[in-house]
Amino acid sequence: MSFSKEIFEKLARRMKADWDRRVRYDYRLWIANSLDKNAELLEEGKRDFEFFRSRAVQTNQRRALNIGCGVGRMLPAANDIFEEVIGCDISAEAIGKAQVVVSEHASVSVLCNSGFDLDTVADRSIDFVWSFAAMPHMPTCIFASYLREARRVLADDGCMQVQLFIGEQDPPHAFDTLRMRAYRVDALENAFALAGLQILNIEPIALPLDELLTELGIQPVLISAKRGAEPSQTIESIADALLLGQAEHYDESAPCADFEAWLATHYADRLHSDGDFERARNALEYVMQHCKTATIDIRDILQRLDELSLKSGGLSLKEDIYLSNMECLKDKFPEVHAKLSRHNQLSNLRTVRVSGSNDVPVLWVGKTCLDHADKPILAAQSWVKRACHDEALQQCQELVVVGFGGGYHLEVLLEQSSKRVSCIEPDIEILHTALSSRDLRSVLCSLQTLTIYDQEEDANLPDEEAELLIRPQLVAIQGSRVKEIQQAFYGKRGIKALRPRIAVLGPLQGGTLSIGEYTTNALTNVGQSVRGIDMSGFNDSYMLISSLIRDEFKQKAARQMYVETLSTFLLESVTERPIDILICMAQAPASPQLLLELRRRGIITVLWFVEDYLRFTYWKEIAQCFDYIFTIQKGECIEQLRKAGAGEVHYLPTACHPVVHAPVVLTEEERQRWGSPLSFVGAGYYNRQQMFASLSHYPLKIWGTEWPTGRPFDRLVQESGRRLKPEEYVKIFNATDININLHSSSERDGVDPTGDFVNPRTFELAAAGAFQLVDERSLLADCFVPGEEIITFSSESELRQKIDYYLEHPEEREAIANRGRERALRDHTYEKRLEQMLSIIYAGSYKRLHDRKVCNPWTEMIERTSFDPELQKRCETARDRGDEPVLDHLVSSVAMGKGALSETEQKLLFLHHVKKQISRMEKGGAGVKNG
Repeated sequence: MSFSKEIFEKLARRMKADWDRRVRYDYRLWIANSLDKNAELLEEGKRDFEFFRSRAVQTNQRRALNIGCGVGRMLPAANDIFEEVIGCDISAEAIGKAQVVVSEHASVSVLCNSGFDLDTVADRSIDFVWSFAAMPHMPTCIFASYLREARRVLADDGCMQVQLFIGEQDPPHAFDTLRMRAYRVDALENAFALAGLQILNIEPIALPLDELLTELGIQPVLISAKRGAEPSQTIESIADALLLGQAEHYDESAPCADFEAWLATHYADRLHSDGDFERARNALEYVMQHCKTATIDIRDILQRLDELSLKSGGLSLKEDIYLSNMECLKDKFPEVHAKLSRHNQLSNLRTVRVSGSNDVPVLWVGKTCLDHADKPILAAQSWVKRACHDEALQQCQELVVVGFGGGYHLEVLLEQSSKRVSCIEPDIEILHTALSSRDLRSVLCSLQTLTIYDQEEDANLPDEEAELLIRPQLVAIQGSRVKEIQQAFYGKRGIKALRPRIAVLGPLQGGTLSIGEYTTNALTNVGQSVRGIDMSGFNDSYMLISSLIRDEFKQKAARQMYVETLSTFLLESVTERPIDILICMAQAPASPQLLLELRRRGIITVLWFVEDYLRFTYWKEIAQCFDYIFTIQKGECIEQLRKAGAGEVHYLPTACHPVVHAPVVLTEEERQRWGSPLSFVGAGYYNRQQMFASLSHYPLKIWGTEWPTGRPFDRLVQESGRRLKPEEYVKIFNATDININLHSSSERDGVDPTGDFVNPRTFELAAAGAFQLVDERSLLADCFVPGEEIITFSSESELRQKIDYYLEHPEEREAIANRGRERALRDHTYEKRLEQMLSIIYAGSYKRLHDRKVCNPWTEMIERTSFDPELQKRCETARDRGDEPVLDHLVSSVAMGKGALSETEQKLLFLHHVKKQISRMEKGGAGVKNG
């Protein structure tokens, strides 16, 4: 049929009226899967948008358009990526709520459009067009019109993502604005092509209401498309292609409310099961008022609501069950009971609903069922059966289940396993909801321990006799929390039990040299087997290249060849003295070929990238060679490293070494040499030169390299600008009244307003008990409390003001410095950092490292020396030093000892003497023979 403007306007009026009514009633039901909190609304919107965006072809990040934006739940997430975001919807009620949602985002705009075109959007002006849960509800001709419009507004290299349904289905009535429409794949391909769009991919996806979708025989998909040839057909032809010649009915008076009635009644049933009788009643009254044609009889449901709301002396059934479970919890796990008692408000995101033939309650979080939608007991039995086949679980003494859910899996596990069973639940609201849904007293009484995991508190994680059993449903909704638990669990266990052979590879030169030494020392202090690989001796040869070759391109090639040569040496070293983990400091001379070969051998490769990723970009070539990268920056830095192919990327700032960075007592002569009212230690970057030149009238001393030799620096820079040793700059810290700490920048004057990472100097000054003025950094507040533990400045004028003030207030300087030192020693030591690093590595690679430990020759030797405790102890000490399991290394510790030799020491020396004699005889025999 021909689609006149009159038909479009009639359909638009119906769509607008229907969606305005639905949004006024409860927009979360129709638009956001029944969520009740805006924070949760935006969280789900962010997750859905990231899913969309991850499937998109790479586009420019200037402008994005959301067709059918609803209340705007995805728009803030889109604004994190795109410079400008537009949301359009036909419902004025939805747009009004969207304006509130995006009110803090100046570059996001929302508009109430006609419902069938995008006439306010210019041609080729949009880089990314997306639509979710909107187009399947549109009449087919409206959908066809939007396909042409999307093609019109897309930029030449733009991308479109739209969620649709595929399947065989009779077309619903055109004026039904809610029922989901499905199309055949060949029909969609033909229609998109007629609209001037080229389909790139059709990907099946999962959505709520899986049972209904299966019953209807339709499959949700995500379609990616880009601009194709000019549209060759009219909207009518595109719609005909979608419908394969069938026709939608256009009788405006025909009833179209059955599906809306079903959804609202289903929603009421969920609210009723959750004990929220008032909202359930409102939902059913909505059906009675607005869905006149509904075939569902709801009057008996209203009567049941009245009866159940009076049960248990005015308590709902939910409240009655909850109190019984809490009484049991109070006796068995009082700490958990206390936490739940303090948790007064139960979020409606955690929804318990009845499913299955026996009205068995199961828990849902958003779109994820924590048990099984229909058969939670049978599913629990299958899960336990699979889990108990794991060899590690068979050998352990205790099973720790991560995820309480509805408790069905715990019931089955407690019945079928003779092991101790504990449970960790990361989300207090899930546990609260579970205890409100069914009688769980038998489970609570049988558990060994029950923990609501809180990273800020002691998680009371079991010892190495236990193994984790992680519920996959929990990973889907609480992935980051599950990782935290794994890190805490396997991190502590790994540090105590694994003892892998770790090597720390330092750079040829630069500030990372000392950080490499601190890292090696810290690993030793936390009980790890570690050896440092010092490459600084090769630096002189490396620097000679520039004196031999003048061409910069050839210089670079020669340096790469030199690094490859050093990498060959390193590979031989690792072959002679095997390792399990290699930690490379920033700019360590490890070629990609070396790193890939180490990974092929099963060695875990780690990079601690303690540099600005924007200034030092060599990570682009080597990121894919590392299993783990730890960086001092967050956000975009982590995302870029992941895109470059890194295995895992985590934020890990630098720290202090309390032995080196500590208060020192100085002689008067040392104070004269190193001291000053004002000082700075560091290299002469552009912004520092600009800033300190303006401070030349202050009693300022500058220490470090790469400073100009002209005025005023000829007077300010000390001892010809030589490189300082750590023990020297610590004396400067202690001898100075105010230490200026200005982060480097080659692009900015003075303070960089976009600065994020915190440099090592910040932690070192604090640990030394020195007072510092540091420029503002976005990540600084994560480490110290500004104004209490550290003082910041954001401009040259503010720095001057604070210099003047704190020079006159020494008692305030001392108090702030003392608090900063306490914080540094408590939270920011290299031991703390390396424990955090290892916990992440051990969490992700525990089994891999455990298997390598079994194959480690030290393991066998230590087991075989159990008959002699002294010998076994010597073997363990040598292993922890990073020595190889050979006689020479055991004897070396004997030679360095004092006092009379023990019997074991005498035997070791005797064996070593015999070995040397045999070696001499073999060499002598070979000489006679060859002679």
